[in-house]
Amino acid sequence: MREGEDLMMTNLFSRLREKEKAWRFVQNELSEVTEELKNPARGWYQIYTFAAEEEPDFEEQKWCLDSRDTLALVMIDIGGFRKRDLDGAVLERIRRILHFFEENQYDCIVRIVYDHEGKAFVREPGTFAQVQAHLGQLGDVIKECGASVFIFQGMLLGNWGEMHGSRFLNDERMFQLAEILRKKKAPQTFLAVRRPVYWRRLHEGQKVGALECSDRMGLFDDGIFGSASHLGTFDEEGREDQPWGEPWHRERELEFEKELCQQVPNGGEVVYGGGYIRNLMPGSVAEELRKMQVTYLNRAHDARLLDIWKEWKYPGQGVWAGRSIYDYVGAHLGYRFLIRNACISRTRRGGGEYRVEVEIENTGFGGFYQEAEIYLEYADRYGEQHSVILEDRMKGWKSGETRRLSCMAAAGRGQIVLEARRKKDGRRIRFANQAGEDGRTVLGYLDTGC
Repeated sequence: MREGEDLMMTNLFSRLREKEKAWRFVQNELSEVTEELKNPARGWYQIYTFAAEEEPDFEEQKWCLDSRDTLALVMIDIGGFRKRDLDGAVLERIRRILHFFEENQYDCIVRIVYDHEGKAFVREPGTFAQVQAHLGQLGDVIKECGASVFIFQGMLLGNWGEMHGSRFLNDERMFQLAEILRKKKAPQTFLAVRRPVYWRRLHEGQKVGALECSDRMGLFDDGIFGSASHLGTFDEEGREDQPWGEPWHRERELEFEKELCQQVPNGGEVVYGGGYIRNLMPGSVAEELRKMQVTYLNRAHDARLLDIWKEWKYPGQGVWAGRSIYDYVGAHLGYRFLIRNACISRTRRGGGEYRVEVEIENTGFGGFYQEAEIYLEYADRYGEQHSVILEDRMKGWKSGETRRLSCMAAAGRGQIVLEARRKKDGRRIRFANQAGEDGRTVLGYLDTGC
């Protein structure tokens, strides 16, 4: 009897070993693609300008939208109200403008201005109290439309709303306007000021220690590469050891932006700088944009420099070798998640489960600033589909950071798929690897012999 039992056990272990030998994972090709991914809250944008007192033709406006973009800079001119408060019809019109872009799946960079022609002294109100009243009214609208407002740029003031050329932009008044925005905006909306020194003056208490962005205030720079100082964004003189509340020289400011903009977005416009173009090289362009942590750039301005980028070749190796620096920059604006490796292994618990490990790097210039999740999708031995959260805290994923994610999954047969989605609206975030028509990335095929 004992011999018979031993024989049965031997046969059982033999069959189990045979089943283990049949277990295999065939990994898909995970090489990087060189296309610009249409992911939310990053990339190229175009400017759409509206006059607050004029009713937009939204049907016509649809024809002006660029389907390649997920961002739109919505500029609304309120210069016609310099002597009075905004009326209810205007505020409702602004709501409908923002909802229009939200319905068409654009994240809005909003800039509300008194001037879009470089004539701020003429177009701005005569009193600061009127500016405060306008910003308070607009703050309520921006809060209500928080789902569509990714970034609110500036404080209404200056030529083109760029915070220069205004009589109202001293430190005390700028602080008062910032306080209105901080109190009024929706929690998920970012703010942005034109120069790093403005940010420092508005955060006087952060002279010592790590930078902290509880108010979600970032930067925008509409003078990138226009000169060594980005057209006055930094200290023109290049002086050393400037205090906290003064402009710093170029390299020091770039290091400041690198630290600050790991937490908040940075972006703007590149400018053809005449003689300064001789100081630019393809590699230095990419390096500086990465140091600035740039998330968004104007697709149309400055065409003279952008056309040069289309001729320049990326100087690095790998899949980008020989591609234009324009293509490289466009693909790396903001975050860009690249799956470096995927591994499937048995567990000690037997054939019922396996362990999935995935290595993902953010190769983009900027960080990831919103809430999103990464899912692993697979089938168990009965063919039932499952979805497991592999990473639930994508917010804060820095440029250049690699994360190694893992989870347990039930053994089965079929494709193992990875996808990411933004929490607030379910928008898919594509990986920079080969993907199917639906935008999902197949890690490979698992056959457990089940």
